[in-house]
Amino acid sequence: MNNLKVMILGSNGAIGSFLGRIFSTSGYTVYGIDKQNSGNYASYSKIDLLNPISNIDGLFNGVDVIIFSLPEMVAIKALPWVLSAINNNTLIVSTCSVQEPFYSSLKSISPQQPFIGINPMFSPSLQEKNRPVILIVENMHSEHQLIELVLNKSQMHITKMLPEEHDKIMALCQVLPHAVILIFGLVLKSNLIDINVLYNVMPPPMRTMLALLSRILLNSKEIYWDIQYENYMAVEIRKNILNEISLLDSIIQSGDKMKFNDSLDEIKLKLEKLIYTSHTDCQYIFQYLNNDKKE
Repeated sequence: MNNLKVMILGSNGAIGSFLGRIFSTSGYTVYGIDKQNSGNYASYSKIDLLNPISNIDGLFNGVDVIIFSLPEMVAIKALPWVLSAINNNTLIVSTCSVQEPFYSSLKSISPQQPFIGINPMFSPSLQEKNRPVILIVENMHSEHQLIELVLNKSQMHITKMLPEEHDKIMALCQVLPHAVILIFGLVLKSNLIDINVLYNVMPPPMRTMLALLSRILLNSKEIYWDIQYENYMAVEIRKNILNEISLLDSIIQSGDKMKFNDSLDEIKLKLEKLIYTSHTDCQYIFQYLNNDKKE
């Protein structure tokens, strides 16, 4: 099985490099395509995927798996010429943060083409061991042993989802927290208080928010733009945020303490037993921050 050849489009990006490493470590022959300078691959081609060179006929010869490690719109635009150069047994793998548009585009061109999506639910710069990864499948009975074996070998925890289900969950997992953190940053920016004075008295909840904001600011802006812009369900999430802020403000302005308490009880009911696990997580974080500040 390790004689299978894997081609990564966008091989020098964060996700492409990450997948190239874990497939290579698992013994597969990995080829790379990117418009940037070469990486550490068995073979590498420098190609602009939106303006491919004319002599690409033999580019995909013998390739069993093609991974689209590209922004969603670039991946969709590159699909037609890639599909024209391969047979309908080649497995297409998408790493798009939003999966349904790519999947629909693929099936409209080549309905029989095998498909799977991969979404590592962590930064590619972090260690993959014990971290969650989502496999996006055509149906819940789909089997892609090659992909699953590689991810299991890296000791990642796999959860399977359908494309639309994935996008809906990502709207909550990514759009919601990042939008709230960005709003936190925008409020900080507009406030005239000296940030260094503020930092000296920050309680752990605010330091945690600042840590999350700082992580965003030191990463690529493109990541967070894609999260908010590319997911077709993101607009609804941001509307929910605005509505709930408005509702909270009206409760406080009216002095309705009973409604405030009822709202907290409703949230608690929604979390069920997870509230205790998450409370423990918070204690660990706050304890670390308190000890760190003392040092």
